[in-house]
Amino acid sequence: MDHLKGTAAERLAQLDAITESGDASPEWLTHQLRTTLQELAEVEPVADAEQDRREDY
Repeated sequence: MDHLKGTAAERLAQLDAITESGDASPEWLTHQLRTTLQELAEVEPVADAEQDRREDY
């Protein structure tokens, strides 16, 4: 089975289609979750810094 690709919304739609069909193995789901969390961990510091920059002190 292919890995999820595209924007977050596109990947969510792909995930919904795959899980509705019952084709997703636990290993595949774990890989998709790990990949997504790694991507989030990479952008979280950038988003946090931007939030801090915009806050009024």
